[in-house]
Amino acid sequence: MEGPSIHLAAEQLRPFVGQRIQSVSGNSKVGIERLRGKRVKDIFAWGKHLVFQLDVFAVRVHFLLWGTFAAAVHGQSVTGDYRRSGPPRLGLTFRNGCLTIWSASIKFIESDCARAKYDFTADVLSPTWSARQALARMRRFPDAQIGDVLLDQSVFAGVGNIIKNEVLFRTGTSPLATVAELSPQARRAIVHDARTFSFRFLELRRQFALRKNLEIYGRRSCPHCGRPVSRRVHGQRQRRSFYCTWCQPARSKA
Repeated sequence: MEGPSIHLAAEQLRPFVGQRIQSVSGNSKVGIERLRGKRVKDIFAWGKHLVFQLDVFAVRVHFLLWGTFAAAVHGQSVTGDYRRSGPPRLGLTFRNGCLTIWSASIKFIESDCARAKYDFTADVLSPTWSARQALARMRRFPDAQIGDVLLDQSVFAGVGNIIKNEVLFRTGTSPLATVAELSPQARRAIVHDARTFSFRFLELRRQFALRKNLEIYGRRSCPHCGRPVSRRVHGQRQRRSFYCTWCQPARSKA
């Protein structure tokens, strides 16, 4: 799950703030029984992390590549129709509803203010996001492929593989180009669109209309020129890119 989906989850789960956890279940091995009887003080998102603040500690959920969740408040679903598989990693029951999480990493943050542990200037959806700092962080990896750098959560917290592909297509950038090969103008365009498209992603997720509005991710032909879309697993992260070699040529530094 990508950052916008996690931010939407934090919104959807707001009814549980102030509620006490009545029961706990799941196959997580981190000692989830300590959650029983605790009251949720806050729920927030940072990048791909969904965090539940309790009293003197918090629970951090990272949905990895295939994690999903479902929640209901007063018997009504408040989440999208995510695919679910295998036994739940964590289940929480409240007086007003329930939450179930699958295929995610569950960890504790030993702090009564977990928000303070995060740098929100790196979160592309945060009000305190800093484009200037993102540009500076990008320049630390001159030899890295831009497809890898966009997925680096210390640079673009919340950007996942879908956003990466869409941003590079929208800016006409090859995912195989290194940071050093990109002009300053191209870098600025990527930083700007990483935030712009993340908000677009969030609105489409609210409308359950994301997949049909993606331009390049999962497509067979380029919507601009009609040529076949290239699909390639590459870079240190070994993630798949969808790109048009005609519309997204390798750039030379200006």
